Amino acid sequence: MTRCLLARAAMALALVWTLSGCPGGDPPTDAALPAPRILSIEVPSPALPGSYLRVTGVDLDRLGADPTLSGLEGSSPIFTLSEAAGSGDDDALVFRLSRTAVDALGEGSHTLDVVVEGRGLASDRYTLSLDITNDLPLALDEGLDGTAHRNDVVVLDGDGFVGGEEGTLVLHVEGDFARDGGGTSTVDALLPVSLVEIDDRTRGVVVLSTDLGGVFPGALSGTARLERTLAGGATAMTASQSISLVFQPPELYSFDGAMASVGRLVTVRGAGFLGGADRPSETTLLRIAGTFTPSGGTARPLDGELVPRFVSGSEVRVLIETEVQESVVVARLFGAQRGTFEGSATPITISGRDEVAGASAPLRLVLGPPVQVVYLRFLPGYYDSLARFGLASAEDEIAEGIVRRMEEIYEGVNVDVRLEEPTDFDGTATTVIEIGGPDPNGNGLFGYDNSPGKDVGNVRMFDAIGGTNAETQADGFPGFGGVFVQSMLWWSEHPDLPGDRPPSSPDPEPLFDEIFDPVRERPASRAEIDGAGSAQRTEEIDRAIAALSSIIGETTAHELGHSLGMAQPYGPVTAFHRDDDGDGCVMDRGGDRPLAERAQQGSAARSVFCDDEPDYLRSILAE
Repeated sequence: MTRCLLARAAMALALVWTLSGCPGGDPPTDAALPAPRILSIEVPSPALPGSYLRVTGVDLDRLGADPTLSGLEGSSPIFTLSEAAGSGDDDALVFRLSRTAVDALGEGSHTLDVVVEGRGLASDRYTLSLDITNDLPLALDEGLDGTAHRNDVVVLDGDGFVGGEEGTLVLHVEGDFARDGGGTSTVDALLPVSLVEIDDRTRGVVVLSTDLGGVFPGALSGTARLERTLAGGATAMTASQSISLVFQPPELYSFDGAMASVGRLVTVRGAGFLGGADRPSETTLLRIAGTFTPSGGTARPLDGELVPRFVSGSEVRVLIETEVQESVVVARLFGAQRGTFEGSATPITISGRDEVAGASAPLRLVLGPPVQVVYLRFLPGYYDSLARFGLASAEDEIAEGIVRRMEEIYEGVNVDVRLEEPTDFDGTATTVIEIGGPDPNGNGLFGYDNSPGKDVGNVRMFDAIGGTNAETQADGFPGFGGVFVQSMLWWSEHPDLPGDRPPSSPDPEPLFDEIFDPVRERPASRAEIDGAGSAQRTEEIDRAIAALSSIIGETTAHELGHSLGMAQPYGPVTAFHRDDDGDGCVMDRGGDRPLAERAQQGSAARSVFCDDEPDYLRSILAE
């Protein structure tokens, strides 16, 4: 009923509760589910000590935070590799080939079985072909020439390029830089080179940074060669190649998304942008000049500076920063929530005390209606709970069904539900809802919004429903928030959960066992979910998936409703539900929402917002 901004430490504490299964004993073990499976392993050929092995597969996230990869001879491990720290790859597990592993295998070609392990689980075996060496030749095919911008990314062709923790590879550039307008400086720069692809030693990328003569436009002429030092200490370098580059001032090409809104990140594309955490003295500004016309208002002159977030030399992102004025979220620069800016933008790059302006470009930016982005974060306990429902193999279908159900309920207003953390909206315009397993508060609730206070007007677009909140606990309310999927099993006559029935759990409903017993007694396999098996079995599985998706989706939509300032948005600040029991009303109390409504079964009422809630939602999030 209340809302809070999620604290990092609090989230960690909530995760501990979820993993421990509190309250009510341990969840089903992952060993009862199909084993995680490796689909592919990318590794450079030949591999060196320090090479990265990039592993993709199915259900590898179930192996926990510290997985290992082992090479096997029969059932005995030849070596065990730890995950590479800071690899930055969210789509795969990345392991470092250790010196111990290289020594155990020896140089040459090898074919062996490998498994990934963690949390007491092991993947199915995967056959890996691996060529190992301790050294390799280095070559650079040609130098660089042509027109360029600062921070352009250039692909070098050659051989013997290294990546991961194999060693260091740099492009050593020596020459003279002649600045436009006069003046010459000496250049002696080492530019890091990285692999284009983890398993390809013939191509590397280099960034043409301000180390090549500074921030100003001008011409660079000289030579370049590759220099490499392997992790074992061996060095190599190529012959020098000529280099001739003419650097241009920064340019603007396009603003993605002419329709912006508060909290959105607008992507600006161009060339020659500066910035980044590793370059604290460098930045890019956008100076805008023109007129801004608020919706329903009068045009007024507007000049200002935008400080975008650096992505690369060809991309920055401008945040439409928010602030609250008279209980309304507005764009800070424009002083309004909606309107149109027409004018120009000029890119400015700064390095230390040096500043360069590029050519101005026309800019028309429309501030449209606000959008409430909702990011669903699934905790480990959620996946354990799916196993209790017999639907562990249907996690993708259920997640997509949850999103679909929420968007159906919020049809007609700007609620955008995501399964991936947004990159096009800032955290100031993103609500995070955690979906887990057991109710950590011990009450058997389906969900609980633990952010502070009734946010009428949705001025806190950044609520986080999850973790724990000391402010909420101090007021005497339960501290842990989120959606608690395991509690939904209390609808069963045989929940098969440890402990007594919690105080806020629902009474058993026969419909629940009718829907879920076929898959709880015989868990749905991946093949069955894809349609294999009898027509009756397919119908049973489809019904269970649709019902659970709907129940979780409706619960999550209800908790989001609290975050948006409901129910009774124009009523008392302490009123979080409707006072009476309406047919299909999403913001009714939990006890007034029967299973058939939540699961969309039979002739049950369609779930909708009731009373003044639809008009209120349109007033804050109209499309």
